[in-house]
Amino acid sequence: MRRSGHSGGRVVAVAIVSTIAGLVVVSPPVVAQDASETAIQPKYGWREIYGGIDAARDQWFAYSGMTIAPFSPDIYSNGWRLRFGGGYGRYSYDTIGPHTNCGVAVSNDICTEQNRTRQHFDVSHSYAEALLGYYLQLGQLTAKAFAGASMSSEHHVDGVDPSHDNDGTEFGVKGALELWLTINDTAWSSLDLSYSTARNETASRWRTGWHVMPSLSIGPELRYDKNIETGDGAWNGRAGLFARYEWTGGEVSAAGGAAWWIDGWTPNDPSAYGTVNVMFRY
Repeated sequence: MRRSGHSGGRVVAVAIVSTIAGLVVVSPPVVAQDASETAIQPKYGWREIYGGIDAARDQWFAYSGMTIAPFSPDIYSNGWRLRFGGGYGRYSYDTIGPHTNCGVAVSNDICTEQNRTRQHFDVSHSYAEALLGYYLQLGQLTAKAFAGASMSSEHHVDGVDPSHDNDGTEFGVKGALELWLTINDTAWSSLDLSYSTARNETASRWRTGWHVMPSLSIGPELRYDKNIETGDGAWNGRAGLFARYEWTGGEVSAAGGAAWWIDGWTPNDPSAYGTVNVMFRY
């Protein structure tokens, strides 16, 4: 999604998630084999639902989804995964209107700045995805890889901006890789990477946390986002702090910090951001 003025920093697929949730509630999983338990949390359930909201200056985004382990005894055992998700949000930006008084240069009738006014636009953005993946525990490293279909849609809700013609709905293929490393009893690090051919969307997030309490960890985070709205050679960057509280069967995390639209490694349009995410396993 484009940030204010430049950037690209997910209607929620509630029907899809609700349908899947109804099916998995009444249908027990087929257990293929037992696998070693991870060191992060005790085993708990084979279904995982999540949701969250992300906000910065002139933008907000809400999302939800579900991951299930159809052939594993629980969500922490090695095996196949199915993930369904979606989201919806809006952002706004200002721009200067195009030249209107353009004529013949040799007649000294060239474009002028007359009647060029600042215009404000609101844009809606939504996405949906259906992914097949695999969960693998490798000692202290947990790896999850996904691939599947994705949809991304964007529309100006209050007019047409001639300088931005990327409105519409795109369908494509998405891939994602999620890594979690348990460094020791008090520290961990994670890296999430994804790319979708729909609107050429790339995202990554790194976190490292330290347990200040057995169930509470805090630490820094960095994020990179890019799509067709950010512009050639430009991307959206974030740097902040997070807190994550976990319990048997769930977790909640909150983060905040500074965000920029970065063009040629020059930060522009600084903004504060905040995110809240919840996850339940059952």
